[in-house]
Amino acid sequence: MVKRLLALALLLASPLANALPDENQGITEFDNYRVHYSVIPSTFLEKKVAREYDLTRSRSVGLLNVAVHRTSGDDAPKPITAQIKGTFTNEARQTKELSFRRVQEGDAVYYLAQFQYRQGELLIFELEPAPYGDSTTLPVRFSRELYDDE
Repeated sequence: MVKRLLALALLLASPLANALPDENQGITEFDNYRVHYSVIPSTFLEKKVAREYDLTRSRSVGLLNVAVHRTSGDDAPKPITAQIKGTFTNEARQTKELSFRRVQEGDAVYYLAQFQYRQGELLIFELEPAPYGDSTTLPVRFSRELYDDE
């Protein structure tokens, strides 16, 4: 099970996150929260993992992974459940809604969304994670260009 988590979420709160180029991942920090995000071409997923999680592998489909952690003092950040809303805008200034699916394995909680893109196109992502039980919204905005190396 841990192997599947690391393979799928090679993206965020795993040791494999360091294997991703910095431009594919990011962290935005707030007072008591940290939002982790990664964007990759879906072809970076192993075929077996894509099948297991019912994810599309295609040169025109990207994968966005978002996780929210609560931070407190010197304790290690803890993954928490949140409601994730988001959009992305392409170079033609078309804005599309992202549909997130919650995945939980052990203590890890993360949210996945797939989207269509063109190679080398600049995409602007706007996310609004809202931790459950808190009225706080954690706005995150970032841009990425995706290239399929397969």
